Amino acid sequence: MEKSKKEKKLSTNKIILPFLFVFCSIILEIANFLYLGLKGSNGNLLVIPTYFLFDIAIIIMIAAILFLIQNKHAICAVFCVLLFIQAAFGMINATMYELFGEILSINLLKLGAEGMTAFSFELIDWGGVALNLSLYVVMVVGSILLIKLNKSTYSIKHFAAPIIAIAMFIFAQSLGTCLFQLQVYSLSQASAQENEIIDSDAYLWENFQFKMDAYKKFGFYGFYSKEIINLIDYKNLNEDDIKIYEKYIDEGRIEKNENAPLYNDNLIVILLESIDLFGIDPVYTPTLYKMYYEGENSITLKNFRARNRTNNSEGITLLGSMPKEKTIYDAYQAGYNFDYSLPRLFKRAGDDAITTFVHPNYASFYDRNITHSKDGLGFDRLVMYEDYNGQQKMDSFGDWILDEEFVSNVIDKFLPTDQRFLTYFSTLSTHGQYTTNRKYFENHYKIYDEKVDEYKVWLSEMGFVYPEDEHSQYILKNYKVGTIDLENTINLILDELEKRNLSQNTSILMFADHNAYYHDLCYSMRDIEKSDFANTDVFNIPAMIYSPKVAGEEGIVIDDFTNTYDLLPTICQLYGLEQNTNLFLGHSILSEDIKDSFFASHLGGMFTDKIFSQNIKDVYILDQSVTEDDINRFKDNAINYFTKQSILETIYKNGINGTKLSSK
Repeated sequence: MEKSKKEKKLSTNKIILPFLFVFCSIILEIANFLYLGLKGSNGNLLVIPTYFLFDIAIIIMIAAILFLIQNKHAICAVFCVLLFIQAAFGMINATMYELFGEILSINLLKLGAEGMTAFSFELIDWGGVALNLSLYVVMVVGSILLIKLNKSTYSIKHFAAPIIAIAMFIFAQSLGTCLFQLQVYSLSQASAQENEIIDSDAYLWENFQFKMDAYKKFGFYGFYSKEIINLIDYKNLNEDDIKIYEKYIDEGRIEKNENAPLYNDNLIVILLESIDLFGIDPVYTPTLYKMYYEGENSITLKNFRARNRTNNSEGITLLGSMPKEKTIYDAYQAGYNFDYSLPRLFKRAGDDAITTFVHPNYASFYDRNITHSKDGLGFDRLVMYEDYNGQQKMDSFGDWILDEEFVSNVIDKFLPTDQRFLTYFSTLSTHGQYTTNRKYFENHYKIYDEKVDEYKVWLSEMGFVYPEDEHSQYILKNYKVGTIDLENTINLILDELEKRNLSQNTSILMFADHNAYYHDLCYSMRDIEKSDFANTDVFNIPAMIYSPKVAGEEGIVIDDFTNTYDLLPTICQLYGLEQNTNLFLGHSILSEDIKDSFFASHLGGMFTDKIFSQNIKDVYILDQSVTEDDINRFKDNAINYFTKQSILETIYKNGINGTKLSSK
């Protein structure tokens, strides 16, 4: 009897559950890798990440927590929660990969509030949801049944139970840590003949410059643990380092040019929300069609390609670059003064100017009320949905008021006649989703129905595909009524410029922020499979500069590959603005350097019109005319881009502004 008081019987389930967690986590990892169809550099399907020890190490360290929990109900609850977190990420990543070809990162969580407003069940990858939920249920139910059926116990000294639990925890943590460090030390390094950015997995581990490549190589646990480590282990620069970056900024300055063709003129920049090539046509959008397809009074960028979110496109055209690891708001909070933003450059050239940012959405969306203010990007005033006093109401995300209605209501606030002006207008009515009836577009629906047969003929002539099923036809219809509103809005602005005697000294840059990716419309209209991720034709979107003074009636066509990064340098050249080549990632379309135009998407992937890559090293050739010299030039431009982006990232993070701040 005395002996039994000193001993304690414990279920072997407390040992089994941590091992079950390790097993189940590995199965979830393999299942999601296979479901996403991730491929390695050799083109073979990946079953597990290249450096699988990261997964094993971190799973073991997490499983170690279960050894410390003594209550049987608590240990089961923690087991279920930990597995659910991984399964939930799997579900989210399946949808993210389906929409953008990327997975969720911690940095993207900062845009979570905005993203949730755009949430729609239509966008969910239900296959990924079904896979992860079914595996989760099977694993949890199976584990519970196994625990209930397992009646085996072992005896142990009463006082030794917590000691053994702690010992098991320490052992598992130590084992996991050793495996983790072993994997870090085993990461491939670039040799003396190789380039670190391209060939070093150790460099990729430290910099995460190719997110999907990092996920494929480091796995779920390796990827997210490193992101957390980077957030926690951030090192501030010392004074000497800051001076080096300040010098870098100072050395890139180029003075304004008063002999530029549009010096002292007005500028309107219009971000065309979700406008794709099939969104501009002679049937519904004849004015835009004449500008883009016929080049009337316009510089047309026929080979313009980009893959951005709206906030990225906006940021790139306003700054010439964009934080990748942080947001513009983070840079603002860090003390960066955006001295080379478009509004500030415009105000420093020519006569005194007023700068206005216009968008028919709430000012707080993407923190524009803070980042775009006079203290942020430098706009003198913001004209947003709160400034609209018309009859239409935006009750929820997707319930857009007409752009034409909004512009007609606030146009006096952004087309001044008494001073030089810059107006940046982000449209909204063409924004998705396109699965519900749009309440303010009744007249536009009638116009669409009246001319849809004529539109079908044009689509066929241009090589686009009119959808066969009614649901897809309805999606296209809802998209196209938005483009009809956009056409009306552009005509309204052009008419007002004439009425206010501003047409002779005002040019308009119009560019699409991204393709019509909602509901995969951009793929179905081009008959491109979404799995054909290297096909950059799907990223070919409209961009043009309406400028009779520069383009003339016949217009100018730019056939060179161009992208979003090239727009601000182009504005600077045309308007003679002061600029900083060390802070810009693109080239003016009118310069010889445009031959080196290169685009790397924050959503993943880098490309020109002829070459695509996800990691620089492995390239996909899209045109048979590509030579070995073209490939080497592509790789050189990629290395230059990512080297520069890394420098700019540090500048944004640390709020480094150079040493010669301007007076305005």
